[in-house]
Amino acid sequence: MCGIAGIWGSGGDIRRMTEVIAHRGPDDEGYLEEGNLRIGSRRLAVIDPENARQPMTSPDGRVSVVFNGTIYNFRELRTELDFPFRTDSDTEVVLAAYVAWGTDCFRKFNGMFSIAIRDGQRLVLARDRFGEKPLYWTRHDGRFLFSSEVKALLEEVPAVPRIQADFAALETAVGDRTLFEGIFNFPTASYAVMEHSDDTLTPHRYWDLPPAPSPESPSRSRADLVDELRHLLRDAIELRMIADVPVGLFLSGGLDSAIIAAIARPERVYSCHFAEGPGYEEIEHARTVAKAIGAEHIVVEPTWQDLRDHLPRIIRHLDFPVATPSPIAENALARRAREDVKVVLGGQGADECFGGYVRYLFVNAEQDLAAQPELKSYGPMARHFWGENAFGDPADRYIHMLRRGAPLPPDLDAWVRSLFDRGGDLADRMGHVDLHFTLPSLLTMNDRAAAAEGLENRCPLLDHRIVEFAFSLPPGQKIQGFRTKHILREAVRDIVPDSIIDRRDKMGLITPVNRWLRGPLAAWAQDLAQSLESRGLHLDRKSERGEFDRNLYTRVCLELWHREYIDS
Repeated sequence: MCGIAGIWGSGGDIRRMTEVIAHRGPDDEGYLEEGNLRIGSRRLAVIDPENARQPMTSPDGRVSVVFNGTIYNFRELRTELDFPFRTDSDTEVVLAAYVAWGTDCFRKFNGMFSIAIRDGQRLVLARDRFGEKPLYWTRHDGRFLFSSEVKALLEEVPAVPRIQADFAALETAVGDRTLFEGIFNFPTASYAVMEHSDDTLTPHRYWDLPPAPSPESPSRSRADLVDELRHLLRDAIELRMIADVPVGLFLSGGLDSAIIAAIARPERVYSCHFAEGPGYEEIEHARTVAKAIGAEHIVVEPTWQDLRDHLPRIIRHLDFPVATPSPIAENALARRAREDVKVVLGGQGADECFGGYVRYLFVNAEQDLAAQPELKSYGPMARHFWGENAFGDPADRYIHMLRRGAPLPPDLDAWVRSLFDRGGDLADRMGHVDLHFTLPSLLTMNDRAAAAEGLENRCPLLDHRIVEFAFSLPPGQKIQGFRTKHILREAVRDIVPDSIIDRRDKMGLITPVNRWLRGPLAAWAQDLAQSLESRGLHLDRKSERGEFDRNLYTRVCLELWHREYIDS
């Protein structure tokens, strides 16, 4: 984990920009100033802590690199490179790989990264396949600026809010959008080469998912598929244990973090527990896993007072609200973990890849019912009973599941439909949407919660080989009946305790924010919601989703965001 920033053009203070993201890299700082290009780095020292300072420059002085993230296969790549290595770091392998292979190097990296390279008079930017590590950019007063976090850009450009219809629909910004006018997300799995600071930013994709399997694809036995997945899981997790500092794990009571725990076997695991009764009780399952691997189990219990006291700071670190209330739990875990470790593992990615979300079951079950011979002719009766859209187009139904409020704007609606049209079975199509549409918010939450406390977070189940495998599976391997992640469960049988594999009541990282905001924090929440209303921002909707509805929480976060970023 590091923080990077840059200014291309005259004027500006790169040191001030870089200092604002010092929390991402509290161990070191470095700068390069070459003509009108200035690049800064804040370093969290995880691999080769003593030597791998940034920016790092090639022996001939032509190429310099700053880099946020980790390249897990750096030692393997190092054996392929003829380069006068001076360190045992992944940063120097990034430098050597670019010198040897140019922009082809990015597709060779197995890792998470945002990278900026000064190549003579050119600037090259690149980002990892799924957006695990952030990168934002903007233009202002004839300059091109980039950074790991928006707050660094705001040292040089005004903070102008941009609340559009996508936020009202999804309670977050998606795609290249942010909540700031003129500030954009650099696209995932892409690089861009700029010759001049006023060049048009033209991203080039270096990676995509494999095409959906066709009916003519060679068949493979279930045993072969299970064996391959088990091998991929072991290799991906073991690679992400590479570090010259202690590594821990955020352990829920679910399958994904249990898989990582069982294979990685870290000395310490960290769990979040809300003592709020049924619906929030996951801790016993986490204890089962911790005991099975012999790890020290550290449990944090955030309270409503923690939400009130820490949420403004959390919003500040997020840069803008994201579509989940989980940051309160993630941040509490990170605050405790930083006392012991510098790297934490987490289970993001498996739900999208292996059909893990309950919403997949709803859409899948409806389509299965619609296909039953006894019901095929009874669409009108189904619509009378379940509503006018029952048994409708699965893309329509999934978009309806994704919406939190207003309808999607036409451009986002068209984008979701294009993602949904990938092909493959229904679980693949919904997962493909989520990789692009909902996963980025969760990764932002993971990144900022860890970075705020000077930690590096790693997601082994987002190894691109696992993702490629998941989206190349023949139909029916992910969801069987009402069993999600079917093949993933089979692949870890005899590795993970059966009580975890066979659970059917997993709810995810549920936080009781709605209970708190309507209970002990009601006056505080209503004051913030009314303040947002006075700004002319109305996010209320007619129907709510019960105890886990996010509307009030979203309004509270959006008002705090205005106070932290816009008003100040």
